[in-house]
Amino acid sequence: MPVTVSRLAVAPVKGARLQGASEVELGEHGVTGDREFLVVGEDDGELLLTSRYPALLQVEPAFDRERNVLSLRFPDGVLVQDTPEPRVVATTRMYDGREVSGWVICGPLSAALSGYLGRAVRLFRRAPEHIGHDDQPVTLMSEASLHALAAEFNGTAPDPRRFRMTITITGTGPWAEHGWGGQNVAVGQVVLRVIAPVPRCVVTTRNPQSGATDARILHALARLRGKDDITFGVWCEVLRPGRIRIGDIVTPPCS
Repeated sequence: MPVTVSRLAVAPVKGARLQGASEVELGEHGVTGDREFLVVGEDDGELLLTSRYPALLQVEPAFDRERNVLSLRFPDGVLVQDTPEPRVVATTRMYDGREVSGWVICGPLSAALSGYLGRAVRLFRRAPEHIGHDDQPVTLMSEASLHALAAEFNGTAPDPRRFRMTITITGTGPWAEHGWGGQNVAVGQVVLRVIAPVPRCVVTTRNPQSGATDARILHALARLRGKDDITFGVWCEVLRPGRIRIGDIVTPPCS
């Protein structure tokens, strides 16, 4: 059975609802448009943590790059659209303290997010030479690893959006990707180098639609993989950029 791409996903706004895609363009710094926008505090410029603001998961973003129009749909159905023109040069920091340069965006999008979250916030558009992910530009997981978790949830695999992965593949055994550290993986015309498994946090325990805490994902990983290995999926860096489509052949290490 060939190994293929089964799912692709992007998050135009970091921390907001994940969006499925049939194809993506992958550059040196990750998928074009992925985590391009962040939400930061107006007063301190700090990145808002999804663990503290789970309501972000209910905001559905869409970014039309050709028209340069960002849309945000809120849980009450209200749709706010605007051209996110950079206004003020600024910096923020990712979860690990890494500094990211970009621009603060004012206007109706930031105002709508402020009203929704109940505090003054601004959209922040990162500079293209930075990555929007917390560590590496791409994440990858297998369907088999996801379904291995089903044993901990009455036979039903968790919603894959909990893990917010860029690429999902099918055709491997459970946890196969966790053994690919330091090796190259071809995905369609793209070549990735697997760095390491992704440590997981409480965000995975939140429902990807509602933001409510409703699944003991970390407990399940600890039971399956050991309390010192609460990881799922792998970080990857991009060695050869290109386009990836659902159905593309994946060539794992040593195949």
